[in-house]
Amino acid sequence: MAGPLAGMTVVDLTHVMAGPFCTHVLGLLGAEIIKIERPGEGDVFRHYDRRPEFVGMAPAFQTVNVGKKSITLDLKNPQAVQVVLDLIAKADILVENYRPGVLAKLGLGYEHAKAANPELIYCSLSGYGQTGPMRDNPAYDHIVQAVCGVMSLTGDPEGDIAKVGFPMIDTFTGYAGAFACLSAVLQRLRFGGGGRHLDVAMLDSSLILMISMIGPYLIAGDQPARVGNRGFNASPTAATFQASDGPLLLGANTQRQFEKMCAVLGCGELIADPRFADPNVRIDNEQALMAILHPLFAGRTAEAWELAFNAADVPAGAVRTVPQIADTPHVASRGLRAAFDLPGTDRQAATLNLGFDLGRPEGDRVAPPPTLGQHTDEILKGLGYDSARISALKAGGAV
Repeated sequence: MAGPLAGMTVVDLTHVMAGPFCTHVLGLLGAEIIKIERPGEGDVFRHYDRRPEFVGMAPAFQTVNVGKKSITLDLKNPQAVQVVLDLIAKADILVENYRPGVLAKLGLGYEHAKAANPELIYCSLSGYGQTGPMRDNPAYDHIVQAVCGVMSLTGDPEGDIAKVGFPMIDTFTGYAGAFACLSAVLQRLRFGGGGRHLDVAMLDSSLILMISMIGPYLIAGDQPARVGNRGFNASPTAATFQASDGPLLLGANTQRQFEKMCAVLGCGELIADPRFADPNVRIDNEQALMAILHPLFAGRTAEAWELAFNAADVPAGAVRTVPQIADTPHVASRGLRAAFDLPGTDRQAATLNLGFDLGRPEGDRVAPPPTLGQHTDEILKGLGYDSARISALKAGGAV
């Protein structure tokens, strides 16, 4: 079965993470992605690694750019702008994540693109959106984590605030952008009406991601506080415990789960103890309960406890590193990896696929990420440019 976007073309004017992840998803769904990069340097994400074997092809870049085609164009050159407009005329979707207003100054804003292709879906990803008082503020993932409230909720209640340890908002904004593009494609197919401009902001996306916190505030004025590694219902037994080899997260939230937890730990007498008989009194007597429970966890490894608690239907998980979870048999069995040939080597590497199975014809393989400008001539020839015109573009510094 072909991917749902097979036969569609996406003009990719994105860089770093949020935008490239958006087009990465669209590519995994079957679209052809034409990535436009600056001559000589390309996407700055290409250079996020100093190891000699990854010069210009940092693993972080490769992860979200597999299967794309790269053309180099100097967007300050009017001839290069015309090339982009020619690409737009034949495209279905354009995704960009420049600061608001930058592409319009170059002659590639939505109105310019719409004139070249009225059916185009033009998706703009930015830090704070195309409108509003904060529109022009520069943004990185960790800055938006601070602004949106994520950092105020992350960390130990008695300690310092902390950012989430990976670019969560970049990634979710990319997903939101891909979802917006798919929604616009579906709307166009079902109801017509031509193209449209989609405005997807990191701040907006982060607030949607935080709906479990923002929603209760909007409805009831609730002001959430940091809970550290504890579950959100404040249960003392939905927390972190130290096993013999490392931390374990336990989720004994309900009375039934508490009783099963006690059975696994061999402390069934706690169930009848009036200090711990129900969730409310357990919160009141938390220190006494923790003094009893914490020593019990030292008797097994975190993974051994994980197996025991899960077998008893009590949610539990050992704290794993990225390599530990990436190499687990479970992840391997889920088909999450998509293999590709590592450019410039005879080795294979892998990235992650969509996370759901649409029966992609190539299965668990993807085309490798492009070297800078690898497909420039191919793309220009596809637009009908002859060799003389391509040579003139190169001579004039447009490509």
